[in-house]
Amino acid sequence: MKYIALQEYQKIGDIIMKSLNHSRDTIEKAFVVILLSCLLLVPTFSLAETPNISSTTPHKPAYIQSKNDLVDVQVAQRFSSSHPLAPTTMNLDITELLQQVDETLILGYLENLTSFGPRLTGTEACNQAAHYIYETFQDMGLAVRYHNYTDNTVSGSNVEATLYGSNSTNIFIICGHYDCVAAGPGADDDGSGVAAVLAAAEIMKNYEFYHTIRFVAFSGEEQGLVGSHHYAEDAYNANDTIIAVLNADMIGFAPLPFDGTKGKIYENSASEWIVTFTQDVSQVYAQYIGIELSPQGETWGSDHYYFWQFGYDAVFYHEYNFNDYYHSANDTIAHMNLSYSSRFTRLILATLAEMALQPRPVLEISGITGGLGITAQVTNVGEVNASSVNITISVTGGLLGLLDVSSTNGIGMLPPLDSLQSNVKLFRIGNIKIGVTAGASNADQVTKHATGFLIGPFVLKLVITP
Repeated sequence: MKYIALQEYQKIGDIIMKSLNHSRDTIEKAFVVILLSCLLLVPTFSLAETPNISSTTPHKPAYIQSKNDLVDVQVAQRFSSSHPLAPTTMNLDITELLQQVDETLILGYLENLTSFGPRLTGTEACNQAAHYIYETFQDMGLAVRYHNYTDNTVSGSNVEATLYGSNSTNIFIICGHYDCVAAGPGADDDGSGVAAVLAAAEIMKNYEFYHTIRFVAFSGEEQGLVGSHHYAEDAYNANDTIIAVLNADMIGFAPLPFDGTKGKIYENSASEWIVTFTQDVSQVYAQYIGIELSPQGETWGSDHYYFWQFGYDAVFYHEYNFNDYYHSANDTIAHMNLSYSSRFTRLILATLAEMALQPRPVLEISGITGGLGITAQVTNVGEVNASSVNITISVTGGLLGLLDVSSTNGIGMLPPLDSLQSNVKLFRIGNIKIGVTAGASNADQVTKHATGFLIGPFVLKLVITP
């Protein structure tokens, strides 16, 4: 409503006239007129002209409507592995890696990927793109394979290349999806992520890492995360020790200068440590990266999702300003910011390299003995110091099952091949069950069990149990 009825004006006039008749000061008269006009006219106009602001398009695969269209996964909880420590100072080897990522490298991969046209999974163009990625990995000298899958929705192939660790079977994954929608060439969605994967592989192949790295390009993402679902399921069934999954999906759109300094990262509660790790990397290597990440919480709309479902830690890296040309014919290289894409690639590469370079201590419970109480010993059989090491001895049982004792001993640092002992004193009688658990801030937790017989303070007939 932009106009006020005549009757309303008459009422206003009456009010104004009364004010004029009873006021002694001309300033007060004028104030009343202005005030009443503003109160009636301005709000009416403002409400009529309020713009309708729409929300940002949510990121999701093109051919499904909601999370309800995804497969519900029911699996046993996986044991959570220890996490690598975030960096506090620059590693010169990693700065050397970062300096090799530039716009020319990213542009070359983008041009090759988009040259096939729309890469909808199940089409010849998508198969050609898979073959290109396979051959590219193969030419790098990496161990490469097709991970084929057949699904009620679509059949296709993921492409995986592996750079084996020098002394570890722990796995770190960098991934993106090479398929796209039928409407366009998918330069940003997700040529940008696959270009980051290929660039990381091209650079990292020339270096040695302590842990194993997998470079994975998924298909079937747009049909409902189909390729990554089968990949994560197979990894779970094979009991792969995947420590972290770094999923890059749309990291190349930044039309404004402010957009080029920001990025988004999606995580679940178990994966928050990767967010912190990446943020620390961003600060330590700021001169090479220049992107500040904002945590966004959980989302189901990209290939990290099924890793969460199968109990693996994963994050989803995404551009700050959502691409205006998402899922359209205009998702082209011309609408990308290659400087931003290169710097985002450096951020993910530095995070991956820092994680994969770190050797980790390995704790072993090397002894549980009886006698006067119970003594447990843990030894660091790894190659680096274990930090904040703790041993906990728990004892239950005894006569009438009344014994329930727990004792913890710790040390700030345990060097390789050194041992830490802990002892607990008891005074009861009867059969007992013993549990010994050892852990460190940078090592996996280990546990051993034993049984024995307690007479007063002495533990006899101690036997290690499975």
